[in-house]
Amino acid sequence: MKVNACKECKRLTELDVCESCKGKTTQNWIGFVAIADPETSDVAKKMGIKLKGKYALKVR
Repeated sequence: MKVNACKECKRLTELDVCESCKGKTTQNWIGFVAIADPETSDVAKKMGIKLKGKYALKVR
């Protein structure tokens, strides 16, 4: 199973196009974080994440 990260919003997906923002995806990413509640998560606020899900920490 390949996992891609969106180059725009950093959301992890198996697709070639991000379902959230329609950005291009890449397999060149490092680390991930799972956001359960973006309204109360300090990490989500710092990364600018508005939707719950899995996100890459660094995307190239």
